[in-house]
Amino acid sequence: MSGWGRDDCSVRDVRPCTNTWRKTGTVVTKAPSSLSEPGWTASRCGGVCDNDLGTCYCNGTKGHIPAAPGSNPGTVFSQRGRPMILGMCNPSKDDEGNPTDWAFVDPELLYGPNGWCEADEPAHRCTCLIDGVAGPTCDEPTEMVCPNQCSGRGECWFGFCRCHDGWYGHDCAQLASGHPVTGHIKLKPWLRDVTVEPPIPEGASEERGLRMRPLIYVVDLPPIYNARMLQYRIQKETCAWRGFDSGNASIITEWTYQIEPALHEMLLQSPHRTLDPEAADFFYVPVYTSCFIHPVYGWSDTPWFHNPGGPRVMHAATMLLEAKRWLETELPYWNRTGGRDHIWLISHDEASCWAPSEIRPSIILSHWGRKALEHQSYTAYPDDNYSDDGVHPEWRPEGWRHIIEGHPCYNPDKDLIIPAFVPPARILPSPLTGAPEGPRPILLFFRGDVGLNRRPNYSRGIRQRLYALAKERQWRERHQIWIGTKEDILGGYPELLSSSMFCLVVPGDGWSPRAEDAMLHGCVPVVINDGVDQVFATVLDWEDFAVQIPESEMDFLPEILLSVSPSRLQLLQKGVRRVWHRFMYKAFPLFQREMLSLGAVDQQPDFGQYASQIDPRLLAQVGEDDAFATIMQRLYERMIQEKKI
Repeated sequence: MSGWGRDDCSVRDVRPCTNTWRKTGTVVTKAPSSLSEPGWTASRCGGVCDNDLGTCYCNGTKGHIPAAPGSNPGTVFSQRGRPMILGMCNPSKDDEGNPTDWAFVDPELLYGPNGWCEADEPAHRCTCLIDGVAGPTCDEPTEMVCPNQCSGRGECWFGFCRCHDGWYGHDCAQLASGHPVTGHIKLKPWLRDVTVEPPIPEGASEERGLRMRPLIYVVDLPPIYNARMLQYRIQKETCAWRGFDSGNASIITEWTYQIEPALHEMLLQSPHRTLDPEAADFFYVPVYTSCFIHPVYGWSDTPWFHNPGGPRVMHAATMLLEAKRWLETELPYWNRTGGRDHIWLISHDEASCWAPSEIRPSIILSHWGRKALEHQSYTAYPDDNYSDDGVHPEWRPEGWRHIIEGHPCYNPDKDLIIPAFVPPARILPSPLTGAPEGPRPILLFFRGDVGLNRRPNYSRGIRQRLYALAKERQWRERHQIWIGTKEDILGGYPELLSSSMFCLVVPGDGWSPRAEDAMLHGCVPVVINDGVDQVFATVLDWEDFAVQIPESEMDFLPEILLSVSPSRLQLLQKGVRRVWHRFMYKAFPLFQREMLSLGAVDQQPDFGQYASQIDPRLLAQVGEDDAFATIMQRLYERMIQEKKI
């Protein structure tokens, strides 16, 4: 867990609040001598630093008091202070009155008698960014977020499960040898929608309920690859698909890469999960690369994979390579098949374009179906540019690209492009979830970043070109083709999607969830993205519900769409309605409850008198096939192809 290293937590592994990254191999462990000393990292602190997390808290009356020196790993702090995160909640002057160049709050507003760190009702308020607190002054304790909430068999501590006696594993699902099985867990009321009791571990007694193939073993990796990332995330709505608000009310977050924690938790809670690796058809390897890339990267002078600076994706690639080497040496299953039955999720912008060649035999799930063998990065973010070899004379004299070369980003023979996670609030109002069906007067719709302040390679120039054409040729006035920014196109985004016949699907820095937006609102996708497979392209026939236009023909977009006959449009719209549910992850009880609370029609079938006879873990998986069920179906098909069943 954070603050401690080695398997037995026998050595300190601090994450300091620093103002710089290391210049040599030694980690920067000391804060600068003065707040006015130049330099900044996101962890820099004008209060009390929690050196386990690299988090800044108040001192003073509402200050932070760490656990006593010599306490065991995981000992809670004596007093949790109010958080002081980033420059917007740190003093703009040091104790001598010298101005800082990294923080912006008058010290009086923090430490004066009515200040944030002193008063019960402070005049200035900071944001409760960190997990485990809520309320106007961050004084209300809440549940923290852990995968499957530790199965109810442990306590969650900033993403790390401190398991009860006899249980172990990243969600406390594994039972120690010789330890007796106790009765059913008694969940706290606010955990009932977010926690599923795993099957009884094999070896203790027979598993209950129906077993669904494929059986998937979720690998218990060392915490540095997942739980430690959750601990280091600092801002609670990142690296998580859900969280807890005041009163321990569950909320669904808006983090861009929600699929990373969501798919991990879906598998932990799924009836496809097995706790017996010998019975597994596949092995899921939960490495939180997107969480590291944003927001963990560069917060403090640790963690790095392996040296400071350089492209973020270089570090993420090294994470994956480390995890693969761990699988080779610590478990026997990778070497039996060369990794062919292992599954990795890589969810960042350009997905597995930067994945190490050594994990390529595995199945890779991502949102980005770029198929070219020879490929260069075209992200607009320099830190994500995998074409940058990151050469450093001391740390990486040979660069790093040699570990990723020689493969396409995506291999349709084994990999799968899966939908992004779309929160319920973004699906409403959609006529597919119960809102009234209205007219669709807009011929084509796209609102978002059109590259006005981006590098030319952003979106391959597609968004920029279409925006310029729409302006120059008056596509909106002449054809009802709406392409623009929030300033160009006013109104609610879901309402505009639901009022459009066609919706544009084009790349951004890599993948973009535009296909999901279109499908979940009954809008026919118009795909302009040469050489890139779309979501479930090896499962669904996109010709049945989408229009695909070569990049060379995008100048003729109005003519192409206007040539679609009414009968053809009707067939495409029917095609959307046949498969739209495969673009939505609805396996979670919390997701279903949120849909109902927002007014969506309950899509769950009525099992009537038979419901009590069905394993409760199956209820969310049967009936209408969602995105998760589609992934399982594709894996089952792979088993048939390889004659495993």
